[in-house]
This record gives sequence, C-alpha cells and structure tokens, in this order.
Amino acid sequence: MTGPDARVVVSIADDRVGTTTVVADLRAAGLVVDAVLDVLGVVTGSVAPEAIDALRTVPGVTGVERQRGVGVPPPGNPIA
Repeated sequence: MTGPDARVVVSIADDRVGTTTVVADLRAAGLVVDAVLDVLGVVTGSVAPEAIDALRTVPGVTGVERQRGVGVPPPGNPIA
C-alpha cells in the first residue's frame, strides 16, 4: 500500500555534482525533481515512501533525508 509522496532532500557526492547522470538516475528511481541545487550538491523532490531506499542506491548519492516542515503562527497570535 502506498501512502502520500514523501518530500526528500538528496545529497550528491562532491565529484558528481553538476553531472546530469545522477539527476536522471534519481528520476528513473522514482524521484519527481523540484530543484537541483548544484552549488549545494542537493536535489529536492518527492517520491513514494517505498522508493526512498531505491534513491539511496543511485551512484553518486551520499544521503537521502525526508524534509521536515516547520510551522510559525500568524503575526499577533501567541506562541504556544
């Protein structure tokens, strides 16, 4: 059973940053790419939760982490 897509941050090895191969391989593994941040060596996107392990096996990938959301109350609301 698949749940909602997971938002992820993928770290790329320094020697593979700027190559299109890693991004293409991430897409083939199921990543829907939102942004490629070459300067940071990071790719962001979303993927089915069960495909996260497949992203970790892509050559040149050094890490895959789920993005975490941070909520801030509107101005004027007390902080709980």
